[in-house]
Amino acid sequence: MNWSIIRNLGIAALIAYPASSIGADQTPDVKGKWMGKTHTILVGKGGHWPKGRGTWDKPALLEKDLVIDIKGQDGRRFWGVTTLSGAGEKTDEPFIGALTGKDNKSFVFADTDGYWNGQLDDNDKLSFCYMHTGGKTTSTVVSCTEVKRTR
Repeated sequence: MNWSIIRNLGIAALIAYPASSIGADQTPDVKGKWMGKTHTILVGKGGHWPKGRGTWDKPALLEKDLVIDIKGQDGRRFWGVTTLSGAGEKTDEPFIGALTGKDNKSFVFADTDGYWNGQLDDNDKLSFCYMHTGGKTTSTVVSCTEVKRTR
């Protein structure tokens, strides 16, 4: 067998390997609408829960419909609006976020008063928890849920 052919194939493989591994960590496209239902535990009232009345001894266990509309994305950074609706209430809130981790499948969001931390599963489901603390005078919330891409 011709050793120059084997050598050239080996060099080509070494050159191709880094290029293929770069493609494996491409940033997923997260733009679009994602829908689901919240599963919230709440102390206090306000924000998305103006009628919520939980206490530390008896927190409110609440659910609402959730739409996350990711309107724009630039690489790992993205932004949009969340809408919570149910029980005669509807609220919208802007957010910003970023994909994280070596595979760009984890994410963090920040809205006007809290933080989201989660995972992108199979490019069509976001699993996350949202948290904010309001001290003694406003609401404290933890809400963990999943939303699925609708378009």
